[in-house]
Amino acid sequence: MSMAHELSCPKIRVVGTKQVLRYAKASMLGKVYIAKDADEEIIGKLKSVCENNGITYDMSHTMHQIGSACGIEVGSACAAVLKSANG
Repeated sequence: MSMAHELSCPKIRVVGTKQVLRYAKASMLGKVYIAKDADEEIIGKLKSVCENNGITYDMSHTMHQIGSACGIEVGSACAAVLKSANG
């Protein structure tokens, strides 16, 4: 399934670093999309929490692509799909 399709539904996704970190720490995410052009400190935090919680992450998209997939007009460092929606 494409990133754009997975992130298109507001009911099954979370957007933004704070929300993604909060949900990841609670092991509620199935997959995280991390922007390859995000700040290195943010990338490090997100990768670490994903690895520590066994969450798959994808770093093949830009902030603009992730923001567009979520239907917002600004870029986003990350977005994620809730575990229940991902299988």
